[in-house]
Amino acid sequence: MAILLNNVGYGNAPWRNALGELLPDDVVLTPEDAITPDDVEFALVWDHPLGDLNRYPNLKAILLLGAGTEHIDRETYLPSVPVVRLIDPDVVMEMARYALYWVLHFHRGFDSYQAQQAAQYWHRHQVPTASEFGVTVLGLGQIGAKVAAFIASNGFRVNGWDAAPKSVSGVETFSGADALSDAFEHASVVVNCLPLTMQTHHFLNTHTLSLLPTDAVLVNISRGDVIDEKAVLQFIRQKRIKGAVLDAHSIEPLPSTSALWQHPNVWITPHIAGATKAQSAAKIVVENITRIRNGEAPFPQHLPPCQQFMTKIDVASQS
Repeated sequence: MAILLNNVGYGNAPWRNALGELLPDDVVLTPEDAITPDDVEFALVWDHPLGDLNRYPNLKAILLLGAGTEHIDRETYLPSVPVVRLIDPDVVMEMARYALYWVLHFHRGFDSYQAQQAAQYWHRHQVPTASEFGVTVLGLGQIGAKVAAFIASNGFRVNGWDAAPKSVSGVETFSGADALSDAFEHASVVVNCLPLTMQTHHFLNTHTLSLLPTDAVLVNISRGDVIDEKAVLQFIRQKRIKGAVLDAHSIEPLPSTSALWQHPNVWITPHIAGATKAQSAAKIVVENITRIRNGEAPFPQHLPPCQQFMTKIDVASQS
C-alpha cells in the first residue's frame, strides 16, 4: 500500500523527506509518480484537484496538510472515510506569538512612535495597564482558544467569542450572534481566528464592524474571506475603526493593485502568522496514520458539507 502526497503551492519535497524518515516501510507517491489507484491507502493533501480523491477504492483517510478546510469543503462528493485536519502545536504557538506581537504593538503605541520618528517629533504617550487593554478573540476552536489563553497569560484583558458556548481559562467568553456586541465592547484589538466556512464568509462585514469601538484594530490570522476587505478599508478611511493587520487575504498573493497596500493604517504580512513546517507537522500526521492502522479514531476530524449531506441521506433511509 502507498501514501499519496500532494501539497499544492508549498512543495512535496520536505514532506516526502520527513515521511520517509518516520515511515520507512511505506511508499510515498506524488502526482508526478506512476500511481496505481488501488494501492493508495492514505491521501495527504492540500488544495488537491477536485474529484480526484474519489478514484482510490482502498482509501482509509484523507489527511489535510493544514488547519484550514475550505479546499476540501468545495468537494461535491468524497468517499466515506475520515477527513483529518492538521493542528500542529508548533504552528499554533507561532500564531499565538504573532497575535501577541500586534497586541503589544498597539498597546504600547508603537504605531504612533513610528509616525513620530518620520516627523522627527519626540513625545511620550501614556498607555493603559495590560489589564485595562481589551482584546477580543473571534473563534475559540483549537487555535483561537490557545491564542486567547496565551494573550491572557501575558496580563491582558481578553474576551473570546464563538458561535457555540466555549470555556477558556483566564478568558471571559461569549457565544451567539446576540452576544457579539458585548464581546466587542472594550476591544482595542480584535484577533480573528474563525475558520472559513459558508457561515463565516464575510463574517466581519459592514454590520459586525459597526459593533467595534472606533479605536479598535482588526488582526486577521485566519482566512482572507472571513472579512469583507472593502468594508474594512472603508471603515478605516472613515475612521470608524483604527486599522487592520492582515496576514490572510481573499486573493493571495495580494495583487499589487490592491488599495490595501497603500493605506498607512493597514499592515500587510504574506500569510506567515503560522507557517507549517514538515519536520514537526509530519509527526502529527504519522500519529494519526498510526491511530487509524491500530483501529483508533484520528484527531481532529472534519466533516465536509458533502459528507454531512450523505450522512443525512443515510439517516433518512434508515428511519
